[in-house]
Amino acid sequence: MRIVVLGGGPGGYTAAWEAARLGAEVTLVEKARLGGTCLNWGCIPTKTILRSAHIVKDTREAAEFGLVATTALVDIVRLRQRKEGVVDELVGQLYGMARKLKVDVVEGEGRMTGPKELTVETAEGPLVIAADAVILASGSVPFLLPNIDHSLSRVWTSDEATSLTEIPAEVVIIGGGVIGLEFACAYANFGSKVDVVELTPTVLPGNDKRVQREAQKALEAQGVTFHLGIAVDSVAQNGDRISAMLTDGTVLEADVVLSAPGRKPFSEGLGYSEVGIEMDRAAVKVDDYYRTNLPNVYAIGDLIGGLMLAHAAEAEGEAAARNAVAELGGQAPTHTIDMACVPAAVYTFPEIAVVGSSRDSAKERGIDAVQAVMKFAGNGKALGEGDAEGFVQIVAENGTGRIIGAQIVGPHAVETIHEVSVPMALGKTVAEVGHTVFAHPTVSEVVKHACAEAARKTGTGH
Repeated sequence: MRIVVLGGGPGGYTAAWEAARLGAEVTLVEKARLGGTCLNWGCIPTKTILRSAHIVKDTREAAEFGLVATTALVDIVRLRQRKEGVVDELVGQLYGMARKLKVDVVEGEGRMTGPKELTVETAEGPLVIAADAVILASGSVPFLLPNIDHSLSRVWTSDEATSLTEIPAEVVIIGGGVIGLEFACAYANFGSKVDVVELTPTVLPGNDKRVQREAQKALEAQGVTFHLGIAVDSVAQNGDRISAMLTDGTVLEADVVLSAPGRKPFSEGLGYSEVGIEMDRAAVKVDDYYRTNLPNVYAIGDLIGGLMLAHAAEAEGEAAARNAVAELGGQAPTHTIDMACVPAAVYTFPEIAVVGSSRDSAKERGIDAVQAVMKFAGNGKALGEGDAEGFVQIVAENGTGRIIGAQIVGPHAVETIHEVSVPMALGKTVAEVGHTVFAHPTVSEVVKHACAEAARKTGTGH
């Protein structure tokens, strides 16, 4: 059986690896480099940049730890070289895995030209690839606001920001979501003057209110200024400076305007509609098994909307590959993903991680929910590390103690969230987690104590 995957990001390469392990002959089509946005221009570059920003923050605060140190300064060339080194290492590993699993990687721009046919524009000319099944994983692109002239050299998207040609002294960031806040955090700690403009009344729209308040407070303490409930009406460039005109009449002058309102599925010009694939605007419509309306054509990752996260795409890629191989073998598909148990993370200082529902969203779904909150201020490990901001908030169903969700703001939140998502996926209760022995001292003990408190509130503690 032959399976072709269009797109070499986390979802695409995971689908390709899994299909190959299951015995399929696999072709993986990628227009740039394996790794997609996440590895080349998104997740990995930004986390590498944020690590450097945290070192600057640590040296600035060294006196609080009884140390004498000079605040670290940015060497943009070496910072860029380190970022590129990390990315190149991981990209190289992906090509090594393709060779190991005998996945044929075709470099070029691919588009669907038939129900199970792709035409790829390669350096040697057009290449037509027919397959028994197709997995679409073309990912996403930055959403470009129609009233902003993105052709201006001082208007950036996240792609330019991760290129690290400069650290602007003054930057206006459009968007108070995940992308905007991570760059705001990095630039503020590098010493930039940062203004964030967000259309909605809060940062991190759609998140729990306690999370929103804590995130805004922490970033304001690091020097970020927020303009909430306001939009950027237009921008104008004059030489190396740029002005952002807000809808309330405010004019913000800066070196760069970073446009980061979010991303959208990348489907334009790829032939999806032309071959009869059902779409939901830019997204491809799929069922619970990642099947499109065309037989043996699947779609995954950012392309299908929903949780546009690299790890969600990986899980979907693995499921789609298993389903494709099963259906080609005459079996029914069985693999799907419970998105309620997929965590999301924001790598600001402090870190933010959430999984499942907040109490408010649970109640909107008719679930009688309680929440228990424990702060890191009472945790020995967090206090010793000088990083005791934030909290763990556990949401559970009243009467049963079933874990519905969690919100964490604080040290190591992006790692600690799995102390909740794993038992949540396994159907465990807050009482069971609360009775589990955690190592001491660890910041994850706050999860244990929050679960124990939630068990008492749900009537399941004993």
